[in-house]
Amino acid sequence: MPIISENFKIRPRHNWYSKIIRKIYKIRVEMTKPRNPIPDKDIRQKAEKEGRLVIQIPFGGLGDHLSYSSLPELLLKQKNIKTFISNKSVFDSKAILDFVWKLNPYVEFTDEYGWFTYELLESNFTTMDKYFQNLFGLEVNGLPKVYYKPKLIEELKNSVIVNPSFGPSGKANGYFDPQFQQKYIDYLKGIEDNFVMLASTHLRKKNCLEKKVKKYLSPAVYKIETIEDLANALFSAKQRYLMYTGSASLAAALRLPSTVLCNKKSCPFFQYSTNNYIDLMKTNLPPVSSSSRHPENRSCAV
Repeated sequence: MPIISENFKIRPRHNWYSKIIRKIYKIRVEMTKPRNPIPDKDIRQKAEKEGRLVIQIPFGGLGDHLSYSSLPELLLKQKNIKTFISNKSVFDSKAILDFVWKLNPYVEFTDEYGWFTYELLESNFTTMDKYFQNLFGLEVNGLPKVYYKPKLIEELKNSVIVNPSFGPSGKANGYFDPQFQQKYIDYLKGIEDNFVMLASTHLRKKNCLEKKVKKYLSPAVYKIETIEDLANALFSAKQRYLMYTGSASLAAALRLPSTVLCNKKSCPFFQYSTNNYIDLMKTNLPPVSSSSRHPENRSCAV
């Protein structure tokens, strides 16, 4: 299976280089796709006729894969349709393959090209999961599904956790915006309980927002090295403050209500019913004095 990591960082001094790297990434992803994708309008009839569905996920993030994760069990139990995951699916890391699909007892793997959402039939849906479930005529809850059983971490039992980590979608979601980053820090200042910050050491990209949380709020830090670690931490906490990333999708899959802090660029889209989404750019936070503003905001600009 292609492990294609979006391993780039857009920086003002190397913008040309970052654009080239991202272009190469997109070309590599496009090369994995079939030449004639199956439109969404045809896939249900095809799957019901053949009694099988091959899914090929074209994007490699944890949230991308979780959006398809509920289909195999629902299709088998409600439609008697067997699900296969195409080995041509894209993964940011092997850990996502192992966590989302290798633990799923309702899938097998194939070298065939497969279906991915193509030519959407509607746009009025809250999550991709719900769209997929409706597409195949399934009784739905609109939530992803994982088969990992989280374990209690005594150190985090009944704690408040904050996870400022984000992947390659951080720029598109507005997380590098200096104003957003300041509002994020100011919002965390208003949390009544002392919180523990999750530091995702398995991510290869440096997280400047994580550094700012450490600098200005000095929280206790718990290191996350694997997706299983993240699931365990989410499960152990009494309250979760997450970003609009795969961690929010994972919390929904584990049925753990969480607060998702996001920018107006991403907040209107794909909101799981279990989570509370807050657009920090719309919040009226107390004014911050000029002496307490964060001059390093520009260091994270893209």
